Amino acid sequence: MPIASLKRGLGLGLYAEGLHRLISACVLGSLLAACSTVEIPETVASDAPEKPIAQQPVKTAATIIAEPISSTVTYEEPTDLWERLRLGFDLTADYAHPSVSRQLKRYRQQQDYFDLVTERAQPFLYEVIEQIEQRGLPLELALVPFVESAFNPDAYSHQDAAGLWQFVSATGRSYGLEQTWWLDERRDPLESTRAALDYLEVLYAEFDEDWILALAAYNAGGGNIRRALKNQKNQASDSRRSRFWDLNLNEETRDHIPRILALALVIKSPAEYGVELVSIPNERYLYPVTLTNQIDLSLAARLAEFDLGSLKQLNPHYRQWATPPDDTRTLYLPDRESQRLTSALLTLDSSTLVTFDRYRIKTGDTLSAIARRLGTKVDVLQRANGLKGSRIIAGDSLLIPRGDISESQFETIAQDSKETQRPPASYTVKRGDNLWSIARRYNIRSEDILQMNNLLDAALLQPGQKLVLRNPASRQSNSTNSD
Repeated sequence: MPIASLKRGLGLGLYAEGLHRLISACVLGSLLAACSTVEIPETVASDAPEKPIAQQPVKTAATIIAEPISSTVTYEEPTDLWERLRLGFDLTADYAHPSVSRQLKRYRQQQDYFDLVTERAQPFLYEVIEQIEQRGLPLELALVPFVESAFNPDAYSHQDAAGLWQFVSATGRSYGLEQTWWLDERRDPLESTRAALDYLEVLYAEFDEDWILALAAYNAGGGNIRRALKNQKNQASDSRRSRFWDLNLNEETRDHIPRILALALVIKSPAEYGVELVSIPNERYLYPVTLTNQIDLSLAARLAEFDLGSLKQLNPHYRQWATPPDDTRTLYLPDRESQRLTSALLTLDSSTLVTFDRYRIKTGDTLSAIARRLGTKVDVLQRANGLKGSRIIAGDSLLIPRGDISESQFETIAQDSKETQRPPASYTVKRGDNLWSIARRYNIRSEDILQMNNLLDAALLQPGQKLVLRNPASRQSNSTNSD
């Protein structure tokens, strides 16, 4: 602004004051500019704060990455069990083998299969993963039940292997799985998992800490793998991979390991293989209830306000309609139902419970003589054991009620008798059937259906096709986890 204009606008007195302020500002600015070119001696600089707040450097991406992570950062647990599985897969060095790629076609776009195994696995998968993680083992081991039994705890093979992990009788007993007329712990999802992991750890130690060989031995038997290793002529070209791939083994075992690893690949990237995995919450589903007395499963279901069919699905190891007599046992139930049953048992008069003995029929026994001897009636024995007449067979067993038995209990026994019948010798494929649905209906393994009918792929099933569901006695093949 021109000085003349300033005079007119401010008046003489104000002009003088404004001029004074203007001159002072100019002098101060000059001094500051001069000071910025003067070096500060080290003795002076050391007295100043090391990093005044106003002079903090701006952080770049490089400096942020270089700084240590704050101790307040915490690991977040996966909310989904599929994600928890992915995070624990550890056998990735063998995923790229060509045999694994060939097995991927079994799972590609097989949505029905994944829906089925997800439904079956939902109550039990959390417990399986928990046990594996507690031992620090690779989570590919959790996929063994998917391949062995399609996660069906009721599955039986034509070689008498049973349960999620398909234990044969002898191996199951050697690892503490009780098998009696009343129960079969090979079908207990939690106990069989404990036994399977015990067995796998033994095999892992035996086969030079090679999990692929351990899994092969679990399927084929340790003796078969030892013989194959002894006869092995060539070592694996890639030392990172298992020696398994060079072994001369039967077709079932050669395919078994690649199927487990192929399944891991699908679970890692389901969309890539045309399937969708329905979420399974990463939370406990089963809660144990300790039973100190024998109990009718239908009564336990009523006390827990739980569907009887669902209770049996969660407790498939009980072979009869009641738990074993005179023994402490466990029932698995969801949280709320387990609390209800626990509370009800505290006030229940155990003397009102109907309990059962088991009687093995001897040569010369008659139904009437057994009834007189054991203080019951012939018609009670007939209804309790689903007998239409008086004919009994030596070596068979009879249920002997210890008290009065209700009509509903008779109905439960009759239903159980139907459910435990063997599958038919053959089955004619109907429109809409698939391998998984047929296996599920008759509690047998889909792998056994393929083997007994010399089928290479489930896609070969056609309406009108007749399938063998019971293995001919003359047919012999490799047994799961047998030596």
